[in-house]
Amino acid sequence: MTKNILYSIAGILLGFFVGFFIANFGGRQRLAASMANAPNSSSSARPLDPAQGGQLPPGHPNINDSGAGGADASTSAQSQAAMDEADRNPKDFTAQIRAAAIFFQLGSMDKAELYLNRSLSLKPDDPDALTGMGQTKYEMGDYGSAATYFEKVLAKNPNDADLRTDLGNTYAKRTPPDLARAIAEYRKALEIDPKNEQALEKMADAALQKGDKATARGAVDKLAGVNPSNPALSSLRSKLDAK
Repeated sequence: MTKNILYSIAGILLGFFVGFFIANFGGRQRLAASMANAPNSSSSARPLDPAQGGQLPPGHPNINDSGAGGADASTSAQSQAAMDEADRNPKDFTAQIRAAAIFFQLGSMDKAELYLNRSLSLKPDDPDALTGMGQTKYEMGDYGSAATYFEKVLAKNPNDADLRTDLGNTYAKRTPPDLARAIAEYRKALEIDPKNEQALEKMADAALQKGDKATARGAVDKLAGVNPSNPALSSLRSKLDAK
């Protein structure tokens, strides 16, 4: 959840999505690039003033409510401007997904979900909106729903190693975890991209939890070969030595 710095709306989309997903899900650069390059239909929409009178459009988040996990998310100038634009242009896919991206970055997953639902009502099969909803559901702890959204994207693009790793993570995080299925998804990701660091790291961790020391050691050794400076190596090696 690091590297999330607010610059401008375009900066948020590019900087946040690349930084967040590389750090946490193995890289969602496709999502960042497509959203950063999307046409900006009404970037001049004025921010909402919390003291302004009148009724908000139906479904508009309460501008005085930060939402679950969001620290003053809906009172920042950029989030106000984004939700103002999205609510004034309900048929504008770009406006909806931009608002979702900003609230996701601010940790307000309920509001991110609201705008992603609107995005998907406009483009039900859009891979970026589906991936974004999957990541939002993951952050909300709804790992089963997250997997469903990831699987919809993978059905059309089965060779996305990063998203395959994300799918594996949804099985590793469940209660109880389905470690065998998680490892199977990590193996599929590595068949596509043998040097995928996130897949190697997550497979090693899942194998350690499962008690499969041989698989864990193999993944750690491959990870070290790919990137000797990977920050997860020290912890993984310590866990191996403790087993």
